[in-house]
Amino acid sequence: MKKNLIAIATIFITLVACNTSNKINTDEATTLITEYLEENPLYETGKFNTNKQKLVTNKDKELIESIQRLSDEGLIAINNEKTRKKWFSKDSVYVISPTLTEEALPYLVKQNKNSAQVKTIIYKLNNKKITLEKSTEKMATCVVVLDKEKTPFYSFGKDPYPNSNFITQKFKLKYNERSGWKIIKRSE
Repeated sequence: MKKNLIAIATIFITLVACNTSNKINTDEATTLITEYLEENPLYETGKFNTNKQKLVTNKDKELIESIQRLSDEGLIAINNEKTRKKWFSKDSVYVISPTLTEEALPYLVKQNKNSAQVKTIIYKLNNKKITLEKSTEKMATCVVVLDKEKTPFYSFGKDPYPNSNFITQKFKLKYNERSGWKIIKRSE
């Protein structure tokens, strides 16, 4: 009986000793943030017009190049309804109706009748740059560097940080005795 009590006490002390620290380290924070970003990816969006469009060569040169690039990559199909040349001008006029193909599905956020909301930038975790700013036994704040990955639809959106290849994000974490550490808030 005495041996059983000693064994139980030893196991209890071992468990308590292992669990006394609720502090989180950068490896644990990296794992939490990686899992969070897999479930809730961060991205920027833009609008891609799938309605009938009238494009003029000189005026809409960049748009025509972007649409042609998407077509070459197989992300859209172009129904070229009419091509004509203006009188006494170097401008050609194209009347097209672009449609998204199945290859565009990973970039599609929402589709409407005449347009589609598409991902223009996807943010990926840079594992080298995670820092813990504040850490207590119940709360922690992490600063994370996210690399920008431009999608083929990049030219159809606005880049909020055009002069940088990365952004920084703050994640607030909270400790719960039952479930452990969880991300409770993401802020810029």
